[in-house]
Amino acid sequence: MDVSSGFRRFPVWAVALGAGLGLMLIAVDPAAAHGPTIEIRHDEMKPPLLNLFVGTTVHFVNTVAMPGGHVIVDESGTIESPPLEKPGDDWHHTFDEVGTWELFIKQHPKVKARIVVVPKR
Repeated sequence: MDVSSGFRRFPVWAVALGAGLGLMLIAVDPAAAHGPTIEIRHDEMKPPLLNLFVGTTVHFVNTVAMPGGHVIVDESGTIESPPLEKPGDDWHHTFDEVGTWELFIKQHPKVKARIVVVPKR
């Protein structure tokens, strides 16, 4: 009995190509998998407005050095990030409820972003 019957043989180049494509899938930018990104600077959060569906995860990334770190908070006190001190430090938050969140940087309270969350269709 031939044990290879029922199995299709693939050329070596096809196996190598498949392996290469698999590595490409693993190397996807993790920020892209989390939804929109808000960049944090001393003088702005960019973009300043996001309209999202409930359940969306937002990626916050610090772009400038800040001794002690930038801390992202909301006006109600329910959201608070860890300190984001170095460029590239990041944090993710999932907005699980419908509503509007007014976020600001604790160390720069005039720097704001608004998140509007609506139900999924």
